[in-house]
Amino acid sequence: MAVTVRLFAAARSAAGTSQVQCSTGTLREILQELTDSFPAISQVLPQCSFLVNEVSCKDLDAVLLDESMLDVLPPFAGG
Repeated sequence: MAVTVRLFAAARSAAGTSQVQCSTGTLREILQELTDSFPAISQVLPQCSFLVNEVSCKDLDAVLLDESMLDVLPPFAGG
């Protein structure tokens, strides 16, 4: 049972990869798993927004089930 986590921009740089598999659980638990695996990402996550199955999610207690997709989106610069 796994959640696919796609990392973009600064999150991808901090983790050194663009995609990882994490255990199912709450968004909070998955973010902790990311931080445990990639300590540098802890500096990026507080500024990120999250999409769960392509829908914006701000609820850290939302449960992500097997085969869910989580996108971690740092703020993007540009115009």
